[in-house]
Amino acid sequence: MKCIKKENYPLMIFSFATLAFFVFFTHLIIKTDDGHFLGILNEEGFEITDWLSQRYHTVSGRTVSEFLMMSFLKINPIFWKIFASVSFIFIAWFLQKISSVFSGNLTQFQKNIFCCCVPFLVFIGALNPGAFWFAGSFTFLFPFTAFLLTVAPLSFEYFEIKYNKIFLNTVAVFASLLACSQEQTTALTITFLIVLFIANSFKKKLKFYHAPPMFFGFAGAVWLFTSPGMRGRIAMEGGAFPRFEEMNIFEKILCGFSNYFGYSFFMSIIVTGLFAVLIFFAVDSLYDDKRVKAFSKIFITFFAFVSVAVNVLYIIINKAIPDKGFEKLFKSGEYGFINILTLSLCFLLLVAFAVMLILIINKNKRLGMTAALLFAASVASAVVMGFSSSIYASGQRVFYFTDMLTLFASAVLISAAKHRYGKTVYGTAVIIALIMFILNCFNFAFLEIPIMG
Repeated sequence: MKCIKKENYPLMIFSFATLAFFVFFTHLIIKTDDGHFLGILNEEGFEITDWLSQRYHTVSGRTVSEFLMMSFLKINPIFWKIFASVSFIFIAWFLQKISSVFSGNLTQFQKNIFCCCVPFLVFIGALNPGAFWFAGSFTFLFPFTAFLLTVAPLSFEYFEIKYNKIFLNTVAVFASLLACSQEQTTALTITFLIVLFIANSFKKKLKFYHAPPMFFGFAGAVWLFTSPGMRGRIAMEGGAFPRFEEMNIFEKILCGFSNYFGYSFFMSIIVTGLFAVLIFFAVDSLYDDKRVKAFSKIFITFFAFVSVAVNVLYIIINKAIPDKGFEKLFKSGEYGFINILTLSLCFLLLVAFAVMLILIINKNKRLGMTAALLFAASVASAVVMGFSSSIYASGQRVFYFTDMLTLFASAVLISAAKHRYGKTVYGTAVIIALIMFILNCFNFAFLEIPIMG
């Protein structure tokens, strides 16, 4: 143990705890898609190639992720549990690498603890079906991990982080195929690769071995988005949203933003609130200007007002949470004064977030641009759902990427935080993550179908 650096202790403990959680608590949930796919697998004459071809032509082009799902379903579930645990460990490790670039009041040991907490801070309604559900993990957890593996080499080049170039660039090629087998991670992967290609080209750090992941990523994207099954699934799931075809592009964009607002501003308040507090701390620390400080205080007060007061008032008046109220709004086309006012306040709050990030960029470009890119991606991954008629068909698990990217931005900000209350927020986040971990242990141990959003 003396040979192991103290900074590595958090990841070691996290690895043990995560593996123990997956091994002893997670399981196949037969009354969900797990049972459905298990039944298909056990049908007489089942051939995975025939099934994948049928899925491609009738349901979706998620060929790589679905091939992996059926392959893992054929073997002992312990292999899926280990694979999922490794995904969690890699996410924490990747985030530790990025956080080490930024310096603030937290030690690297404390930053590593926070990074290990991130995977468990995701709102439970998105976390459980996105990461701990067998079928869901192949659509959310594993593609997200593959997305990080794909962009890791270019990210490490940009931040000048040492890494095994041969190994990680080779893994990135294969990871790009899985990352681009799901619609949201495909958009994230392609966008981040393009941004990182441009950023590294300016720093003259691009190498020939950075090109293959981009090539295979684009090939995967074409395969996914041109599949007949994708159009068929959207039409099938859109049966619950017949008005979708009548909506113009602006209304679809508005629908997408309401999708983000309903979840992030009114449901996953802990995650968005953590990010809001940290950008408030960053601006407050970077500026001495009284007007800027006053604006930052107005911002954090306005966030609390919208997420708490407006949330409560909306529920009292409409007798429904904003998320369900917005869904009813777009399905019926009847906006109403309360919905218009709520959406207007949400847009104003989102603009305030953008202004705060611009203020950070003005003083610290690397910190501000990194946080802004991650936050913009988190918003976009929810807003893009407005262009699909299946926007209301999958529950809260579609926001797994939104929460993870917001938490990544939070990890970057807390790593650079120099505010006097930064350690208090860090300690609070660690306690919340620990509570969520323990809650899910009981959740999966005693409920036949755990909280799944």
